[in-house]
Amino acid sequence: ERAIANKVFDKGTIDGYMVGAIDGTKFFGSNKKSCPECLTTSRKKKTHSFHSGAVMAVIGNGPKLTVGFEMYRPGEDIASKDEGEQNVSKRLISDVIMTYGNIFDVVVYDALACNSVWINHCLGLETDVIVRAKENNINSLKEVKRITNKKEPVEVWENEKGFEHVKVYESTFKMDNVAKDLRFVKFEMKHKDGKRSQILIVTSCMEMSMKTLFKMIRARWNIENCIFNNLKE
Repeated sequence: ERAIANKVFDKGTIDGYMVGAIDGTKFFGSNKKSCPECLTTSRKKKTHSFHSGAVMAVIGNGPKLTVGFEMYRPGEDIASKDEGEQNVSKRLISDVIMTYGNIFDVVVYDALACNSVWINHCLGLETDVIVRAKENNINSLKEVKRITNKKEPVEVWENEKGFEHVKVYESTFKMDNVAKDLRFVKFEMKHKDGKRSQILIVTSCMEMSMKTLFKMIRARWNIENCIFNNLKE
């Protein structure tokens, strides 16, 4: 609240946009201690009790602030990462917007959120999304991957920071059960040591530049590399 009041983020955090990221984490666990709010799993005939949750934080330039977190609720949220974490994250982003208003232009999330449930939830809150796209059973996503793989790059960046070059491919598509058009973007990177890698994303940001999208999806690692470590210390 103080950062917002002091206009710390008035110029945004990435290319003029205010960007947040959400991710899930396990905060702590024990094979001996537990409480009524613990989740449980069985390991080698022993019960392991733990607390997990989702965290939302500011990413990009400026202070790396945590703006909210939401814990799994036993009996309400499935302990498994995918479905359980998504339910927790939906409550989290709704609570953050209820508390602070629409402070984020874009929210970035990993591949477990690459589905209509998450995208529709965010769009209903008037917040754009960027999500990683990996292996997925959604037919429309499989088809847009196939189409995009046959295209020529729309942009090629030579000597991009840390890379020999980056080739960018793009398609617009309709995801199953999402009314709004979405963009599928593939960033194909050749590293300076000759290795190759790629990042696939789905986003509702239809006019955003490719370089800004690239910055945002790569900045998502801030929440794991910095914020989670601070929370667990």
